[in-house]
Amino acid sequence: MTSETVQVVIYDAPAAQAGSCACGCSGHGHDHHGASGDPLAGVSVEMQSKALALTLDDAFPGQVVVWYINVLTDPRGPTLPQTELLNSKAFPAPLVYINGEGRFAGALIPERIRDEVAKIIEAH
Repeated sequence: MTSETVQVVIYDAPAAQAGSCACGCSGHGHDHHGASGDPLAGVSVEMQSKALALTLDDAFPGQVVVWYINVLTDPRGPTLPQTELLNSKAFPAPLVYINGEGRFAGALIPERIRDEVAKIIEAH
């Protein structure tokens, strides 16, 4: 990782999984597309983070590193300031930090994250 590498960290505090559905949701007999029509409604933030990493690596080969941190299970969780933010409900999960700065909360929107990363790379 070079000094020009952009770091994207996704902090998440997923609710305890009550069911054993392979998608990571807590229910069965449900429609993952829901009434909202959001195809990602049933996809875990961890899986979305992996897809985001692939998208960013495709757009900026070798220039971006994406980390997913579940603050509830990661050993660093209790000491992270993001854990307090998520527990306080001040901001909805997930929290997206780019190069150490909080940028987005509540959803992973690859296009917006890619645009922010592009601005940082262009500035260097």
